[in-house]
Amino acid sequence: MPRKPTAERQQEIEQAVLDLIAMGGTQGLTMARIAARIGVSEAALYRHFSGKLDIIHAAISAAFDRVMDALARAARDGGVAERLRRVFMTHLGLIEEHPGMARILFSDEVHFNAPELRRELDVRIERLLRFIAGLLASGVKGGEFSADLDVGAAAALYLGLVQTQLLLWSVDGRRGRLTAGAERVWALYERAIR
Repeated sequence: MPRKPTAERQQEIEQAVLDLIAMGGTQGLTMARIAARIGVSEAALYRHFSGKLDIIHAAISAAFDRVMDALARAARDGGVAERLRRVFMTHLGLIEEHPGMARILFSDEVHFNAPELRRELDVRIERLLRFIAGLLASGVKGGEFSADLDVGAAAALYLGLVQTQLLLWSVDGRRGRLTAGAERVWALYERAIR
């Protein structure tokens, strides 16, 4: 069987990492499990990545880039309040479709064992917060949101809404939809920023 092109194989490896983390967290993630998941040898993984942390780093980067691209598309048309609501619902939908992305964010591997991954995550979250703050600022400028809105705090609160929905969904064993109840939560948030 011919080898896959490098970019394609790297994406396959990154997705396998996200899938494995979604199922069992980062503690049980090994090069052997990643290799078995995609049907290659461990040595084949080392052709593309230097080790497990390098693969997790690449998976975080790729996942965040996909999230940010999807959120940017959701924020394209309409009034700012409606665009921001679509961003929120899109964000939750992406997490539901790819729970490994969220599981990495809260993993011990990132927060306690790998400072370089924590720094990467910090950079990515700051990018997300700037994106949300930019939408909020345009809503203030356009008169949709309160003139005295603290856009930095409101962006952090947005992230808190996503985390709260994720926590409730996770504690419930991921039964039902992550977006269940999200419209009610969003309505409360929107009243607070208007």
